[in-house]
Amino acid sequence: MKVSIVREYSWEMGHALFRHKGKCYRPHGHNYRMEVEVSGSVDEITGMVVDFSDLDDVIEPHLDEYYDHSFHVNAGDPRFASDTWTTSHLYYEPTAERLAMDLYQDISEELPQHLTIERLTLYETDKSSATVRNT
Repeated sequence: MKVSIVREYSWEMGHALFRHKGKCYRPHGHNYRMEVEVSGSVDEITGMVVDFSDLDDVIEPHLDEYYDHSFHVNAGDPRFASDTWTTSHLYYEPTAERLAMDLYQDISEELPQHLTIERLTLYETDKSSATVRNT
């Protein structure tokens, strides 16, 4: 039997949409929130799918390195051209949809094999989010 658990993360990050014609063209920031639902079998000894802190050990370093208090997501935007940002692995318009897809992919690659991400929801604001589901 598979069981799912959900863990929430939050961080502050700046971005700008270079190809967007609205106000999000300008650099601005958001208080992002992300819910990650992972599933797997419950371990008979621990009674857990995974310890929440073990999940944190996978996800939080990734958020700290690439997202938190950063404009790294705009590394491909000529307005943010800088030698210090060329190490970023993100080279696309940093919309909520694209960021959610990137986070889903990166976290999936780092998880132990017995875990599956069922859903990752990225909240750009309290009223706006993008969800990637395991299909």
